[in-house]
Amino acid sequence: MTPDVVVDIGNSRMKWGRVVAERIAEVAMFEIGNHAETWFEQATKWQLDESTNWVIASVHPVATEAFVEWLGTGVGSVTVLDSHSQIPLSLNVESPESVGLDRLLSCFAAKKLADSDRPFLVIQAGTALVLNLVDSAGAFAGGAILPGLALMAKSLNEHTARLPEVRIHEPVEPAPGRTTATAIRTGIFWASIGAILTLRAGYDEAGTLPIYLTGGDAEVLLPAIPEPVFHVPDLVLEGIRIAAEARS
Repeated sequence: MTPDVVVDIGNSRMKWGRVVAERIAEVAMFEIGNHAETWFEQATKWQLDESTNWVIASVHPVATEAFVEWLGTGVGSVTVLDSHSQIPLSLNVESPESVGLDRLLSCFAAKKLADSDRPFLVIQAGTALVLNLVDSAGAFAGGAILPGLALMAKSLNEHTARLPEVRIHEPVEPAPGRTTATAIRTGIFWASIGAILTLRAGYDEAGTLPIYLTGGDAEVLLPAIPEPVFHVPDLVLEGIRIAAEARS
């Protein structure tokens, strides 16, 4: 199947990728929610109609149901990827059915980019910070999941009496924070980088496994991660596209 539009429905955002000549040519992003009017505006801008082939992967069932219902109003035909068996990637984990499809799709796309037998990491820096290992056999081999930058900040604010909720929009220097807000930013940022570097070294003593970095906070974390690291903004969308085309 050759998709015209691929859709990644995450916990906080939905991304559309318009496919042209076997690549993601254009991306649109929406906050999660039933935004039919906004979706229609974007579909009109991209000149989409009932002949459009949509392929969706999601970690948010409620948002997916609303979106698929909207597509049924005449915007096109839809295929939903909802099982690991639909992604041609070997899994070396105990419960394949419990692994988020976004993790598998990002690893599948990165594997195509890597074109190598060397193990590598895929890091998704979004609502959650997710580290995924692809082993030397090219199989998804699990990883680690921890709260993302904004989720850590929100948790500190909601579960303490006086700590403010901060935003982290740029890298943070590894120095003591001289205000409460700066101290929180320092702690959250370097907890995340520490997890990445510790696990990278745990998988490879030299700490030189290639990293493919994606997600909304990727640009914030990127400068603090030693090479080799590759920033691929639309890795999940690419995974959806490649998986859909592999099913043709």
